[in-house]
Amino acid sequence: MVFVLVLFWVFLSGFSKLKATTINEVLDQIQLFYDQIRTIKAEFVQETWFPSGKVETRTGKMWMKKPGKLRWEYLHPERFVIISDGKHFYFHYPEEKQTFLYPNQEFFSSQLILGFMNGVGNIKKDLKLESFRVLEKGFWEISFSLLTKNHLNLDKITLTVKPSTGEVKQIQLLYTTGERVKINLKKINYNLELKDSIFK
Repeated sequence: MVFVLVLFWVFLSGFSKLKATTINEVLDQIQLFYDQIRTIKAEFVQETWFPSGKVETRTGKMWMKKPGKLRWEYLHPERFVIISDGKHFYFHYPEEKQTFLYPNQEFFSSQLILGFMNGVGNIKKDLKLESFRVLEKGFWEISFSLLTKNHLNLDKITLTVKPSTGEVKQIQLLYTTGERVKINLKKINYNLELKDSIFK
């Protein structure tokens, strides 16, 4: 499922920084950055490339609150809401007036939802480093494979990272079915007070 996100962001000067020069230091800095975040609120643009050649663009908003709370709301081209209250996942289709409920363990593993961002995982323990390269303007592109098989058919996760802060600027997801998803976040705010009612 292309909702697998989650989620990822822009520089905030108040967070601790270190001069990351090796891949291990960059991974440590990513973990450190998200360890210091309690909540995230952002808008997103999600592009999906299908094996058929079709390209789909969706936009929306997301909210995240540690530990394990998530609201991922698609607004265009149609509305579709995914909510985790920390125990269950809810898939809500307003136009069809339908809601589906799943236990968190079916969808919210630390590998699939990038749990290091939401306080339920560790980037070094939950993902297997596959490759990395330095991009323009000092950004790094880091690719991971999953340590275990998953029913979502997710094969690889690629993060575009600013190593001086540890913030993830972009997430790409590659599925065994050939589907590829790219998620960019904008208008990102950290550590706002988010009511639990957002996740119900």
